Amino acid sequence: MKRFALLALVLVATAGAADAQIIPRLPGRGAVQQTPPQKKDSLHDSTRVVWPTPDSAAQVLLAKKGYSVTKYQGDTAYFDAQHRSLDLLAAKKRRAIVTRDSQTVVSDSGIYYSESSHHVTTGGHYILSNPSSGQADITDLGHGGRVDYSLEEKSVRVSNARMGVNNGQMWYMNMGVAKVVGDSTGGKSATVYAGAGSMTSCDDTIPDYHFEFKEAKRTSGNTLVAAPAILYIKDIPVMWLPFIFTDSKSGRHSGIIVPQFGLGDIVRNSPSYRRNIDHFGYYWALNDYAGLSTWIDWRSAAGSVPGDPGWLKLNSEWDYKWLDRFLGGRIGFTKTFQRDGSENTAVSWTHSQDFSHDSHLNLSANYVTNTTLQRQNTFNPYAALATIASQATYQEKLGPASLSIGATRKQYPGRPQVDETFPTVSLTSTSIAITKWLNWTPSFSYSHSGTSAIDQPGLGQFVYRTDPTTGLRDSTESHARNSEMSTLSFDTPFQIFGRDFKNSFRLNQQRNNFPQTIQLSDFKTGQVIDTRIFAATYRTDFDWIPDLTSIGIPGFGQNRFNFSPTISFQNVDPGPYWVASEQTDGKFVHQSKRITAGVSASPTLYALFQHSIGPFSAIRHSISPTLSFTLAPATDVSDEYLKALGRTRAGYLGNLAQQSLSFGLTQNFEAKIRNRADTTGTDHGTVIKLLSITMTPLAYDLERAKHHKAITGLTTDSWGYNLASDLLPGFDFSSSYSLFEGSTQTDTARFKPYLTTISANFSIGRDQNPFTAFAKLLGKANAAPPQPLSQRSTSDSAQAVAHPEDAQSAASQAVGGNIHANDRFIPNAGQGWHASLSLSRSSPRPPTGTNIINFDPRARCATIAGANTLLFDTCIAQLQVQPTTDTPIGTTTVGGPQYNIPPTTSINGNVNFNLTPKWTAAWQTTYDLERHEFASHIVSLQRELHDWRAIFGFTQSPNGNFSFNFTIALKAEPDIKFDYNRSTVRSGVPF
Repeated sequence: MKRFALLALVLVATAGAADAQIIPRLPGRGAVQQTPPQKKDSLHDSTRVVWPTPDSAAQVLLAKKGYSVTKYQGDTAYFDAQHRSLDLLAAKKRRAIVTRDSQTVVSDSGIYYSESSHHVTTGGHYILSNPSSGQADITDLGHGGRVDYSLEEKSVRVSNARMGVNNGQMWYMNMGVAKVVGDSTGGKSATVYAGAGSMTSCDDTIPDYHFEFKEAKRTSGNTLVAAPAILYIKDIPVMWLPFIFTDSKSGRHSGIIVPQFGLGDIVRNSPSYRRNIDHFGYYWALNDYAGLSTWIDWRSAAGSVPGDPGWLKLNSEWDYKWLDRFLGGRIGFTKTFQRDGSENTAVSWTHSQDFSHDSHLNLSANYVTNTTLQRQNTFNPYAALATIASQATYQEKLGPASLSIGATRKQYPGRPQVDETFPTVSLTSTSIAITKWLNWTPSFSYSHSGTSAIDQPGLGQFVYRTDPTTGLRDSTESHARNSEMSTLSFDTPFQIFGRDFKNSFRLNQQRNNFPQTIQLSDFKTGQVIDTRIFAATYRTDFDWIPDLTSIGIPGFGQNRFNFSPTISFQNVDPGPYWVASEQTDGKFVHQSKRITAGVSASPTLYALFQHSIGPFSAIRHSISPTLSFTLAPATDVSDEYLKALGRTRAGYLGNLAQQSLSFGLTQNFEAKIRNRADTTGTDHGTVIKLLSITMTPLAYDLERAKHHKAITGLTTDSWGYNLASDLLPGFDFSSSYSLFEGSTQTDTARFKPYLTTISANFSIGRDQNPFTAFAKLLGKANAAPPQPLSQRSTSDSAQAVAHPEDAQSAASQAVGGNIHANDRFIPNAGQGWHASLSLSRSSPRPPTGTNIINFDPRARCATIAGANTLLFDTCIAQLQVQPTTDTPIGTTTVGGPQYNIPPTTSINGNVNFNLTPKWTAAWQTTYDLERHEFASHIVSLQRELHDWRAIFGFTQSPNGNFSFNFTIALKAEPDIKFDYNRSTVRSGVPF
């Protein structure tokens, strides 16, 4: 019986040939874990056997250690002592069952053991079950089969069998004949050899699809191969495949990177179709700490057109991570060869390391040799506009101080300009107690930034030459123009006997190394008298900013009016105290300081209306003004100081005495929603904001108004406001105006309000929309309460996609060796329905005068792109969507060129919703209101198909590239899919 216990053990152990494993979608990369479904069968009722209670003798035997307990039952049992064989027979209503622990063998025919042949055999309808391991059973196909287990080979042959194989997803294999060989190393996995059969991941009684194969193998290393294979949808053959391959080895391991291509890339469906194959390569798991990927991306040159000659990309990526050394990162490399002879090399390096608990390094470096090729070939709409950015930061704790050192670098698509900042140094300290009555909290910062190969319009943009042969003059764009700036600040605040004395120093240096035209004006009259060209312009500012507020009288009336007195030394002119420029030949001149005293108040006034109005039990109106009044005596500003800045004495108002009033206002209309279920009147209810209005402060100088026109007293250059309401969740509107044409430091400034910016954002969704807010007002208990503005989440991914600045920031990804860089389609998984719109407008006030440079994006991009219309459209789209990255580098003094920047207005939209419980649609777009055309589109339509997922997608990038994609992929093995990809690189054809 001990021998039978042993054979039952090895027999039932063969049912464990499909252990649950983790399958990575790419070798050594992220993994998914699936719980296999359990199949139902009538024989399973026989496995739930109620065994009789053992008698006292059996209990003593079962309690002995070192023995394996095997239970068996059947209708009849025969034991041949001479031949040492055991036959366990079944009857119509009584199965032959052998159980060891949770492992069970069930047969409606019989279970036979022969020691002479070292075989265990069963037949008929059978089940090999091991539910404790979580795998599916091995069963017959319903018309009788045979199981033959060899004790010597530790293998089992089954016929007419259905076997569950878990390779990350549970596959059900139906086989006429199969052999399962146990793992000789003692592992739980086994090698499975199968003859002709079929396989599917659908656990329905009649599967929706299946593959029929001639032979299959599943190794103990969790690799499943079936070849050749024919895909059937129901009983209709759809496609022939040379093989099906799935690799689900646990842990990091080497393997093939599954290439990305569609049916149209194998057999072209139209003469104009361009074949694309991406990610054809291999991944090496070098060791436990590092891995290497190499792959090829290819686009056919057949049918090439100007701007799209086809390409070959050689990619590699080395990733590393040492947890015990607290470091990790990746190095990527991409070499692009275009059929027109153009080449590009892209290198990326990301690295993070913790040297100690207080010392950290983070690095993200990207470099390309040809910014045009880097972005013009992408089908990702956001990557087409993304900057090629690099940054590095080192942080360390030095006693009470914290040190931070950093650097940044930016390249732009299709442009030679490079922006660099190196180094940035910041040193901050906690409060240092020098004595009991003296504390010191110093801080220091320094940064140096530079811009090379400036390509903005202006003098020196082109270099003109005369051809010695033809005598004709020609021009080429100059890349020698550059600019640099350094800033240094030192804050040294003291606390003396509990009083704060703030003290800071500022040093700024700027130099523009390119020629500029400067207009010289008569110092007394302000009339332009001459024009000169300076080969370079520069300016150095130094300022000392003391603040004596906390040393003076402490604040009072904190509970009602929040009065706060102020006293400080301020510059008479808003400029720096010391200044040197090309106007002074590098010599420093200074202005004067004067003591300024004042008082400010910030009360909050309330008006409460306790009468019921509609759904509201009370309404409260709060007004929060900010008022301040400052006094300063009249002080002179020297002529030398004004000349150093290129300014004149004509109409100058900065040296007048100061009696300035400042006024800002914030208003909130709040309401308390009536609780209809409250009969006691004790419920405080829900408070929401009906409307919130915030205005920026306005300053008015009484002294200026007394000496000049009344409007001259208004010294605020710009003014704006912001609106928000909880009745429109996700709504925010702001706008700003330039109030004067000219400088408010002179009496020649004209009061002429000009709209400069508009920003409006609105989002609406299933749980965040005006309908749920109004339903709450009407007392609907199931309506979602409107969230207060201060509590709204900003982590919604749909919101992030709707705002281009977030999407473009996300698109500043690794440029070299990035396996996701060439993704043709950005899928979207919608949850419920959601829509968001954002309107942004930037319209700088047009300058006045004669020294004006029109900053026309079309003229500028024409000089950058030349005859390359593809690059031209990319440049236009970038300047329209990202004007902040292309702000002109101005002059250091008054009289230099002024840039007339045209307005930019765009609408960004994001809509996703469920058409049905299975259909999901999404649309993301950007529309340029100035050019009256769409800049980009991402449209997707997804369908859940039980075992499959279908995705229809269309993308249009600002560089003119568009891609249509249809994919139907098997959920159990996404690499088994049907693709239709139509990707076109074109020269800016409007949508």
